[in-house]
Amino acid sequence: MPMNHYPSISYDRVLMEGIRDMVFVMNVLPGPVFQYEFMNHSASTHTGLGERAIGKSLEAVLPKEMAVYLNQEYQRAIDIGTSITYEDSFLTPDGERFYSETRVTPLHDESGICTHLAAVVKDVTIQKKAQEEVQTSSDLLFQNQQRYQSLFEYNLDAVLSIDTNGRIISKNLAVETITGYTDEDLIGENFYKYVIPREIPTAIKGFEQALKRKAKESQLTVYDKSGQEMNIIVKFTPIIMEGVTTGVFAIFKDVTLQKQYEEKLKYIALHDPLTDLPNRRHFDARLEYALDNLVHRQRHFALLMLDIDHFKEINDKLGHDAGDTVIKDFATKLSHCVSTTGTVARYGGDEFIILLELPADVKQPAIKLANLIYEKMQIPVHVHGKQIRITTSIGIAIASNKETTAKEILKQVDIALYKAKENGRNTYFFS
Repeated sequence: MPMNHYPSISYDRVLMEGIRDMVFVMNVLPGPVFQYEFMNHSASTHTGLGERAIGKSLEAVLPKEMAVYLNQEYQRAIDIGTSITYEDSFLTPDGERFYSETRVTPLHDESGICTHLAAVVKDVTIQKKAQEEVQTSSDLLFQNQQRYQSLFEYNLDAVLSIDTNGRIISKNLAVETITGYTDEDLIGENFYKYVIPREIPTAIKGFEQALKRKAKESQLTVYDKSGQEMNIIVKFTPIIMEGVTTGVFAIFKDVTLQKQYEEKLKYIALHDPLTDLPNRRHFDARLEYALDNLVHRQRHFALLMLDIDHFKEINDKLGHDAGDTVIKDFATKLSHCVSTTGTVARYGGDEFIILLELPADVKQPAIKLANLIYEKMQIPVHVHGKQIRITTSIGIAIASNKETTAKEILKQVDIALYKAKENGRNTYFFS
């Protein structure tokens, strides 16, 4: 193995002082013990050792851990007999981390004995930090990819990844859990294929808004794998890669039960619990709609207000259970009398109201309806083993004037009902 022969160590101090790299010359003593013989200005500045280290061993100058490490590397250079290179780092006197690449060359005398080591230490801090930044960026990218994958795969909400043409390119586990669809069912298909026809425009609008980088939330009805309709809340969110919108995430949850519950609450709020007829609130809204039809479509309507004659006596003599039975029977008979053009509601207590809407004159249909009701009342009610025949008084008001308000027409029909009672009950009266 070739060796560097130096019969006497002579080096150009001026040359080495001008080198930006750190230069150390170590005297190799028996043991071996490595003793500082020379260091240039750059080495002295970076390490903070200076002249105080000259003539001293590694152990006398450096922290134990570093001294052990350098002893091992220097011994390796001697054992190999030629130059070695290794990377290292240490803290400068300013507390900065210094990264280095060191080349150690053994220097031999004419007899082949290593008497000195020359160590040239190159500052690679900038390169090393750049590599670390690249590695950190790579690690962060990998971590972000892992986070994204976890967020996508294990999100409790269903997530579809859709390309710019509307084709599904991936799904997470929740999609199959919620809808039953597998990858084979969905991948490559247009997402709106699974939306009920009347809501496809809403779905497409949300998708197109997301492509414009405007997140859009919509309520849609879609088909699950069994063909059943299910209600979902879906948020369309843009997928942006390197500044380019490459697709859309459709993130959705099944709200079918919630929707059914809301519909049930809405139904309860608008219906009478005893008769299941529309209640006063429901009827008032229906009346406003009829008044709007009167103004804009010239659809006249009649109101019939009814109450059960002597109902208080039924309650007092037979009890409230009997009264409830009579109320329910009365409601059923009214419902059977009214066609699809009419609305029957329980307006309160034993008071009921009917809205009869027709495109032409409604007076004769209203009279016909009143007579049909009286005919139905001939059928007795069975209460506690007894048969009771009930009668009713009816007030009728016709709305044909476009200026009529809800308050006015209700007042008219209430007066008509009062007149029917004044006339002996079990009859109708027009206001």
